[in-house]
Amino acid sequence: MKFCVFGAGAVGGFVGGMVARTSSEVSLVARGDHLTALKKNGLRVVTPDEEFTFTPPATDDPAELGVQDVVFLSAKAHALTAAAEAMRPLIGPDTIIVSAQNGIPFWYFHAHGGQLDGHTLQTVDPGSRIAGTIGCERVIGCVITSSNTVVEPGVVRNIGNRIFAIGEPDGTLSPRLNDIAEILTEAGLDAPTTPAIRSEVWVKMWGNVSFSPMAALTMSKLGPLVERDDLQRLGVSIMEEVQAVGEALGVPFHQKIADRVEGTRKVSGHKTSILQDLEAGRPMEVDGITGAVVELGRLTGVETPMIDLTYALLRQRAREAGLYPEIGFDPLALPDA
Repeated sequence: MKFCVFGAGAVGGFVGGMVARTSSEVSLVARGDHLTALKKNGLRVVTPDEEFTFTPPATDDPAELGVQDVVFLSAKAHALTAAAEAMRPLIGPDTIIVSAQNGIPFWYFHAHGGQLDGHTLQTVDPGSRIAGTIGCERVIGCVITSSNTVVEPGVVRNIGNRIFAIGEPDGTLSPRLNDIAEILTEAGLDAPTTPAIRSEVWVKMWGNVSFSPMAALTMSKLGPLVERDDLQRLGVSIMEEVQAVGEALGVPFHQKIADRVEGTRKVSGHKTSILQDLEAGRPMEVDGITGAVVELGRLTGVETPMIDLTYALLRQRAREAGLYPEIGFDPLALPDA
């Protein structure tokens, strides 16, 4: 099984390292100093239980790798338009794309059913360029609960959790879904299959739209945001709006907000990925996460005043840092449904 990780940073590097110890033939697509280190020294993976190094084929030119059986797509949402085009040499007639982005995924309304079936969110996939290039029919959705970081070029550390929930957009428990679950499980990852992958997306959105932006705006780790009553109340208010939008789209929430807050408390020392990006001078994930919920609020007629405010502040923070990828679309300017 040819298994390529496209976007072998913190999460992708961890996945690639773990899967490399199975019978799969793993390759990595990376860039910059990280790629240079991968080619020179291999990839070192550090977990709470072990540390190991492997030397995979690594490149910034997917054409060198050829058609793959599986592409684990872990590039950031704002980089997907360019990534989709670059991925063409990896994709054959039967290639499976495991889409593992934070935020609302580009395939969200594929096989969704209902009034919005086939709809494209402009904050996520302007002009449907990603879906048109990759093909949503290839996609298996993946929602990750795993804290990882690039310690230095060529070295990734798993801090805790390794849950990679996967599901088909149409809700079927297909043979190919089971095949991916077997690969990830063999690698030592928790890979539950679900007929309701969008529910997993929305539960993660609770934190992605609340405490993650708050962390970037305050330059804070997660701890103070859940330990200080005033900040926790703000985060909970945002989470309530997120849930209202999700429920308006027919998504059931099987977890309580209070439980999610307690889960955040357990990783209080973690820096969110958007804060890591800000500190490292990398483009920040703004539109595909917070902006997408603003757009969905307008589509569903759900008022999102706290999310609107958070999005406006976060977008400006990213602009001031020179880290906002302009998309030529403003969800705040949309009329209410």
